[in-house]
Order: sequence, then structure tokens, then C-alpha cells
Amino acid sequence: MATVAELQPDPSQAVRIVSYRESSNGVYYDGIVRAVTCANADQNLYAVTLYKPTYNSESTHYVYGTDQVTEPTRTAGPANTERSYADRQRAFDRQNAGLPPEDQ
Repeated sequence: MATVAELQPDPSQAVRIVSYRESSNGVYYDGIVRAVTCANADQNLYAVTLYKPTYNSESTHYVYGTDQVTEPTRTAGPANTERSYADRQRAFDRQNAGLPPEDQ
């Protein structure tokens, strides 16, 4: 795993920065690295500019140089387009009523 201090701007690679600066549980920043500058060397603080193509926006985040950099992951599963709305609603109603799922 790389750290923020080792980051280089790369327009073809999306990254996820896991920062523990604002929360002990970690805060995730996803995007394409546009710029990395040392904001405060005494506190090991870096200013990282991330570009999010989905929203066509740039944002600067202040993170520690020791924070981890990983590949971004999708949190949402792909949509189930195989079943109709009525089928999904019936399955939802059966689940809430405590009934077993219908056989497919």
C-alpha cells in the first residue's frame, strides 16, 4: 500500500485516500490526483487536489503523509434489471412478512 507522501499526479488512475485526520474511523476521499503539495512539513500535512469525473469537480483535501492510498471500490452492487418492479415488490413484501422466498 502506498502513502500520500509517495503520491504523484496521474490522470489515468483513480485512487482512494483513507485519512484518519478528521475521524478515528477513517474518512475516504476518491478521485484522480491532480496535485500533491506539502502544506506543513512540521505536521506531515499534504494538500491533495482530487478530480471527480462523475461530478466534473475538483476538491482539495488536507491529509497526513502517512495516510494510506488504495484503489477505489464500488460500494453499491449492480442493479438487478432481470426482474420487474412487481416481482421485486412481491419479494420485498414476502421478506417483511417473514415468508420464505418464492422459487424462481
